[in-house]
Amino acid sequence: MRYTLIEFPFAALRGIGRWIYDNFIAPVKTFWLVSAWRLSCGAHVRFIGPTIIRSYEQRAIMIGTDTIFNSQQKRNLVGLAGPTVLCAMEGARIEIGDNTGFSSVVIHARELIKIGNNVKVGGNVRIFDHDFHPLNWEDRRHPEKFEKTRVKPVIIEDDVFIGTNAIILKGTHVGARSIIAAGSVVFGLHIPSDAMVKGNPAVVITQKENKG
Repeated sequence: MRYTLIEFPFAALRGIGRWIYDNFIAPVKTFWLVSAWRLSCGAHVRFIGPTIIRSYEQRAIMIGTDTIFNSQQKRNLVGLAGPTVLCAMEGARIEIGDNTGFSSVVIHARELIKIGNNVKVGGNVRIFDHDFHPLNWEDRRHPEKFEKTRVKPVIIEDDVFIGTNAIILKGTHVGARSIIAAGSVVFGLHIPSDAMVKGNPAVVITQKENKG
């Protein structure tokens, strides 16, 4: 990146600040989060920016090596909307592979959300394996009936790319190397490998279209 003479000192200071954060502050923050919420994390996992974690059982959230969660707006200019949120309810698991990246993601599980290796998740993506509330209006009046909320695992295989502001809902299975277009709402689809998905509700489009 090129800078004018006036901009250079400020760019240098930003670079130094980022180096300090990445090499000192982020590792300490990750260690604290892992210890406080009993996460299982591989090497070089980083939580950058505001982060909220809720894990109701030990090692219910498992994260592979070289995985980054970013919610710092200056690190991604797509327009990040909020903190990173990882929540595994009682009896649930979140499994995330190696070399995976997220920006202001919300992952909320009541059973299982499994994400493979080398997955890239754009800004403000939401991934849920449940409806949060029962669909029957009478059941919604009674908290003790929330066990009737529909739940079905979400599986995202290796090398998937999910565009910004996409929503992945319960029962979705995304095949390896597939692409979810920005803003798509994917509900319970079984997406084959090497496919492209787009729309609300999302549909699978042909490989020919995927290849451009």
